[in-house]
Amino acid sequence: TAARLGVTRPVRLVESALVEVPAVIGALRPVILVPASALTGLSTAHLEAIFAHELAHVRRGDYLVNIVQCVVEVLLFYHPAVWWVSGQIRVERENCCDDLAASLCADRVTYARALASLEELRGATPAFAMAADGAGLLNRVRRLVDPGSASGPRWSGGLMTCVVLTVLLLAASGQIAGVPAAQATATAPPRDAAGQTN
Repeated sequence: TAARLGVTRPVRLVESALVEVPAVIGALRPVILVPASALTGLSTAHLEAIFAHELAHVRRGDYLVNIVQCVVEVLLFYHPAVWWVSGQIRVERENCCDDLAASLCADRVTYARALASLEELRGATPAFAMAADGAGLLNRVRRLVDPGSASGPRWSGGLMTCVVLTVLLLAASGQIAGVPAAQATATAPPRDAAGQTN
């Protein structure tokens, strides 16, 4: 699977009791953490599909991208648009890995069933992981089974990039301007009707 995805770095597979869903950690020496329930409760075809998704994260370098994203969230924590865009980026990141994993499976339905089986093993316990649950999982499965029902047009990624750049420019201009517009207006000398300064 790694060779078919073009992953040339060695990737370790480690069973862990600390995770409820498979997750990738590390950039230079990536490790896939897998819960014991997944190894014992999933079929071979479903395990291969789930591993393909995690290897897609390795191939795309999502671990480093996520670190940069977290730094931006910390620096611009006060801006709600940053959190909205960040959430959309995470959704699109999962969608991209879903597409890569589904391309290696026999069909997209097999991969969708693998996601559903993994969620059944998790139960109702919440987990801190990159994979979405609840409505997020439903949207991912619906998108895999019926690609035409994917939410959002193809240009949504470009739109999100424009929004992020706009937010950053607005934040920078507020810092560069120095004096707020309201204060500048209050300190300006009064003018008469002809526009002359008194």
